[in-house]
Amino acid sequence: MTPVALDQIRIVGLRCTSHIGCKEEERILPQALLLYVTLHLDTREAAQEDALEKTANYAKLSKTLLRACETSQCQLIETLAQNLARLCLDAHPAIQQVDLEIRKPAGLPHGDYAAIAISRQR
Repeated sequence: MTPVALDQIRIVGLRCTSHIGCKEEERILPQALLLYVTLHLDTREAAQEDALEKTANYAKLSKTLLRACETSQCQLIETLAQNLARLCLDAHPAIQQVDLEIRKPAGLPHGDYAAIAISRQR
């Protein structure tokens, strides 16, 4: 049996805030973060039936990710990324893999941003 190439649903540049960082002064106020999420899944059945319940609901997932960032107490963006990736995989059984990048603009005083990019599979 030939494996099916998975489709991708992308959430690009989701703006959120989180109390994140290892230094006490970083955690005083929420910091801006940008999320880039790619969900890998087979969307053919959803497309055939035109049925939202057969695919990942990216609007609902975006709200879940925003809420998770806002309530997170993680110090490391690595930990936050792991937690968000798990939420993505749990969002719908069709999602086989998630690629997630968190950009932290305040992470580098003389650079554009610090970032982590991870991939997680079922």
